[in-house]
Amino acid sequence: MINTSFDVEALRQIIREEVRGVMSEKLQTNTLPPLLTRTELMELLHIGPTKAAELMARPDFPVMREAGVLIPTDKLFQWIDRHTRWVEDNTGFYKVG
Repeated sequence: MINTSFDVEALRQIIREEVRGVMSEKLQTNTLPPLLTRTELMELLHIGPTKAAELMARPDFPVMREAGVLIPTDKLFQWIDRHTRWVEDNTGFYKVG
């Protein structure tokens, strides 16, 4: 029988470190524009068109549609900070203890 248990907190830590690394790398090289296009968002987050569309359809996601589809970079990082623990806090999944 295969054991499929894992340490949720260890997984969260790994994900946080990877996200911080990518974000830090992008910010240090100063390659991010003030407004991201849909394609730049997908490249930054390593997501495909379907996930990008899902994110941009959320009412709380920072997207401007007045001049095409643009995502304010600073608002994106604020949104990520606010929603990092959304799954745990709102679904009951991954709660430890």
